[in-house]
Amino acid sequence: VNVISRELHPADIVVKGDRIAAVLEPGGEYDRSVHVIEAEGRFAAPGFIDPHVHIESSMITVAEYARAVTPRGTTMVAADPHEIGNVLGLPGMKALFEEASAVPLRVRLRVPGRIPAVPAWMETSNGELSVADTRAMFDWPEALCLAGDINPNLVLRQDREQLDKFELADELGVTISGQSPGLSGRALSAFVAAGPEDSHVASSVDEIVENTRVGMRSVLALRPARRLDAAHMAELARRVAKERLDTRLFQLCTDDIHAHDLLHEGHLDHRLRVVIEAGFDPVEAFQFATLNVAQGLRVDRDYGSIGPGKVADIVLLDDLRAVSVAATIIAGRIVYADGEYRGAGESPRYPDWTKSTIRYAKPLTAADLSLRPPGNADSATVRCIAAPAGKGRKTAREVELPVEDGIIVPAPECGINALAVVERHKASGEIGRGFATSLKLRRGAIACSVNHDAHNVMLLGANHRDMALAGNRLAEIGGGYVLACDGEIVAELALPIAGLMSEASIEEVASDLRSLEEALGDVLGADLGDKALINMNFLSLPNIPDYGFTNKGLVASDQRMQLVETVIEEGGTVT
Repeated sequence: VNVISRELHPADIVVKGDRIAAVLEPGGEYDRSVHVIEAEGRFAAPGFIDPHVHIESSMITVAEYARAVTPRGTTMVAADPHEIGNVLGLPGMKALFEEASAVPLRVRLRVPGRIPAVPAWMETSNGELSVADTRAMFDWPEALCLAGDINPNLVLRQDREQLDKFELADELGVTISGQSPGLSGRALSAFVAAGPEDSHVASSVDEIVENTRVGMRSVLALRPARRLDAAHMAELARRVAKERLDTRLFQLCTDDIHAHDLLHEGHLDHRLRVVIEAGFDPVEAFQFATLNVAQGLRVDRDYGSIGPGKVADIVLLDDLRAVSVAATIIAGRIVYADGEYRGAGESPRYPDWTKSTIRYAKPLTAADLSLRPPGNADSATVRCIAAPAGKGRKTAREVELPVEDGIIVPAPECGINALAVVERHKASGEIGRGFATSLKLRRGAIACSVNHDAHNVMLLGANHRDMALAGNRLAEIGGGYVLACDGEIVAELALPIAGLMSEASIEEVASDLRSLEEALGDVLGADLGDKALINMNFLSLPNIPDYGFTNKGLVASDQRMQLVETVIEEGGTVT
């Protein structure tokens, strides 16, 4: 699969050590000492490279992650560890990459663009990454680029810290990543002019095309029910063919992917299948996961194609369109073949200081999570945060809710749940209280410590009592997910490492996660649309428009960047 000339042709690939020595016409004679892999009838492609991933979001250790993705043809990932960085700071990120150094998968570092993700008045995080810390991280041997999971309004407002980090990246000659959700026209031009070279949050084909026209690489994160899906890819393929658009700036990434999706759907191989089925030529599609990525990360001298002098990261496939991987070779060594992973053994145990990170000021009660109306009204008008299916943007709509015993209560029969985000890093006791339509629980409550980006504890429920019960149990197990209903714990998934990851196998985590989702639907009556839990995990995120919900409360994360009252006083207006 020649991604340089965009063609398929027969060849013998000669590997010496960890490099490709030659690509020759097939049928040559070789010394008997040469180890020959007979691949007639198969396709040899460059190893797949993921330009934007958060390993922690898979809820498994790096060793388990490598065991899952290398059989799928992935040989390199550019990982931004800001998830664990927001919880455990620089030491947590070091622990993650120390583990990564022992696996065959190439785990490269996207130096986090901002920790905490937003100013402290918007959200409380435990990690902090200064400009000096950022410079120090670029001394890590794995460092590739400056990551860009930041609120674009910080760039447009010329935030000094952010611009200093862009200038540092320029000085070092590395790629600057970004995210430009919904930016267009002058705002998009200003954003690109400031330095960011790619965006992974496009939610429409028009946005992808406009980004391409101003020279921004589109990192396509296929996320059904949130942003881009197979229908978008089919539309994009038609636009590319009709308007003869160049696809050199298109890349594929996984970003955040849960363990059971990784295990059962796949990694970049799954995304390649989606793109090929959408109408893209297979070789062109393979460029999206190889050469285009390597060029974007400025590592194409060594990676991203099969040619003399390149590092021997090669995938053998039985079927090109089905992206069925027969063998994965990294640095000239077979790490997967014949259905067997030949990489590192058991995952290491993480140190104790990476665990027990859920810290409350005191055990939670229903009263702690409740909102009172102004005056003695028997109802209240509130702003309710929502993440509409198929939309990248979160909204806040005005709803009227009943008041019972002086407390504003949710309306689960209408799909409206109570929401609370509890600060869990410093035991400050700070709690953001509100309402949401995510999951639309009919009964019970869910507590979870995976909430981007600060990963405070989110509680969502049909009543405040079960919310408090689930939240307290979550602290006992060190983080993860807990479901409660009618005063009982009905399901849980422990993620003790930073409240984000488990030391169990991917099979165990995937099974527990599936059981949790089944209980969500069967016991709590949740609306389990596609990727429902991932959608909930992003409800708190104040990085992308238009709203987020943090331990500070409802945040307008668009150009206003301000806290917004949840309860609307009489005569007030929705903003």
